[in-house]
Amino acid sequence: MNTTLIDVVAWICIRDRQVLCARTRGNDVFYLPGGKREKGESDWEALRREVQEELNVRLIADTLTEVLVVQEAAHGYAEPTQVMMRCFQADYRGEIMANSEIEAIAWLRYTDLDQCAPATQRVLEYLYQQQWID
Repeated sequence: MNTTLIDVVAWICIRDRQVLCARTRGNDVFYLPGGKREKGESDWEALRREVQEELNVRLIADTLTEVLVVQEAAHGYAEPTQVMMRCFQADYRGEIMANSEIEAIAWLRYTDLDQCAPATQRVLEYLYQQQWID
């Protein structure tokens, strides 16, 4: 059986030892902000566009750092669909607020794993192991 791979980028934003997550309308779990790239977009272009669309903030290009890549079962998709999520940190300008497709935003800790999609759970585990979040 061939695995379908969904290629996405995600933003890791940590404040007060918690990581920013978002839940889109109609979804039951939280994800890291980000999403799929459009045709021809670089990781940076996709991340900048997705974060601005979802949270109304502008990422600052020269602060972009790749943190990790995770591959995990894609939440809400049939097996064997997986998501490959390339995760970055970057500083931002503006005030974080949920835009139209986002139903909720939350600052989550390691103990909130059960509220997250599988790939986001892997990232929270990594951040906890690095002692970046509580």
